[in-house]
Amino acid sequence: MPFYRWDDMKKRNIVSTTDSEGSMILGAFTTLTRQEQPPGKATRPHSHGCEQIIHILEGTGWFRVGEEEKTLGAGEVVHIPLGVEHELKNPGRDVLVYLSFKNRSEDWPPKEALAGGG
Repeated sequence: MPFYRWDDMKKRNIVSTTDSEGSMILGAFTTLTRQEQPPGKATRPHSHGCEQIIHILEGTGWFRVGEEEKTLGAGEVVHIPLGVEHELKNPGRDVLVYLSFKNRSEDWPPKEALAGGG
């Protein structure tokens, strides 16, 4: 199916390293997720065998990518290189909503994400 609507897709916890819920679109070579992270919740330190680009749609997110840290808001983007440890927290009062783009790799998407569908 080439067309999607986030509001029509089932939200769920996609991966165990995060307290967020979202939906995933699986392409042959890339994935796109839309995640919602409640205030005070986090994505614990981890890394992937792929690059990741995160675009903030709503709210505020504190990110650590390697040794660098920054708080980002709507309209800002973070690039996470392959294999670099990263984490994020929602320090705000509103839900953090973001899009996450990743290329497929041997560890992404994880089996737990595939088990629940898109």
